[in-house]
Amino acid sequence: MKHEQKISISKGNRKLGLVMNVSMTPGRSCPRGVPCAGQGCYALKALRLYPGTRAAWRRNELIAKHHPDSYFTQIAAQVAKAKPRLFRFHVAGDILNIGYLACMCRVAAANPHTHFLAFSKAFDVVNEYEDREVIPSNLVIVFSAWPGMTFLNPHGHRVAWMQDGTETRVPGDAIECPGNCETCGMCYELERLGHDVVFHKH
Repeated sequence: MKHEQKISISKGNRKLGLVMNVSMTPGRSCPRGVPCAGQGCYALKALRLYPGTRAAWRRNELIAKHHPDSYFTQIAAQVAKAKPRLFRFHVAGDILNIGYLACMCRVAAANPHTHFLAFSKAFDVVNEYEDREVIPSNLVIVFSAWPGMTFLNPHGHRVAWMQDGTETRVPGDAIECPGNCETCGMCYELERLGHDVVFHKH
């Protein structure tokens, strides 16, 4: 039976600018035990304050988990139609599993005109996928690190470091986030630039 419920794809927000993006419920769609789920997750504020956003993210989460073919077919159709320069996976939420990442890769491969980006703490999922498959060059996955959080990075992903004044691992040449994704777009180019990025907690 065909699934008809529509997902919500945002055309942007104040921080991202006009960057098309899709999100799911933070916490419920993130790896278990990540430190930001209990404290400091910026997306939790939007979840609390905006009922419309909360409902949209929850609907996306349920469709992604229970009807992934519909979820990714809708994303692919909207990207193919709009042909955005930039697309962000998961302003809230994260890569759910290997199959989910494979679908992200298929969407990126089918839309070479668009640069895709995902920050992820699903380190094990990404590492396992890349042990067998190649991620398309127009899909950049940046590992998201919080202070004290350990992770393996055998495939050399660039890292987004959250700096709250205690993180000591930030490389000296890491680029500081200037605050607007549309006008910057730097994170989509981190692999080419050869630098990590640092976000200061606020």
